[in-house]
Amino acid sequence: MYIANIPLSQNTTIKQTDTIAFALDRMEDFQFHLLPVVDGDNYLGYITQNDLLNALDDQFTVATIHLKTDPIYVMANQHPYDAVRLMTAYHMDTLPVLDEHNNYKGILTSLELIKTISVLQSLNDVGAIIVLEVGAHDFSLSKIAHLVEVENCQILNCSTQAILENATIQVTIKVNQSNIANLLSSFARQNYKVMASFNTLQEFDDLEDRYKQLMNYINI
Repeated sequence: MYIANIPLSQNTTIKQTDTIAFALDRMEDFQFHLLPVVDGDNYLGYITQNDLLNALDDQFTVATIHLKTDPIYVMANQHPYDAVRLMTAYHMDTLPVLDEHNNYKGILTSLELIKTISVLQSLNDVGAIIVLEVGAHDFSLSKIAHLVEVENCQILNCSTQAILENATIQVTIKVNQSNIANLLSSFARQNYKVMASFNTLQEFDDLEDRYKQLMNYINI
């Protein structure tokens, strides 16, 4: 998966010859906080809403504003995770996308990025989420995968986070089943600390029970 595979917003650029008023209107139309400035297909830099609002006269051209040329963009051949890192680091909700020749390809929005990450991490697939805690020296992904497979489940996604305070690793896995009672018991027998579980069959049963109770109350 490359950023080039993600739908990008097109026709979202301005030129240096455009007026500041025009650029502000474009920014309002797109609901973006920055706009790329291009010369043909060549990416020159970007301007922010604050840059435009601080201009002395909105009839001046964009050329009168100092363009930002920080490397706050992603290449079309980068992984979506690189875009997540940049958006998080710079508190951005959009990123210009360039090709290997520095040509502008479009704007990547946080919404399209979230959609892509949800597919990459199987977030839209049915299944339960389990959060485990294991000692850093005892962590073995192959052992966890084996326990999951023994219980006739498959791991759809796995992520880890090191907890430095107590030298443990928090492992979050998503499996392709919602009925995970046996799997949770298996983890407990192997001394894995189950911190939490979500989207389990038990949760669905509880939700159905609450719905029935509500319907009975309404019909009284």
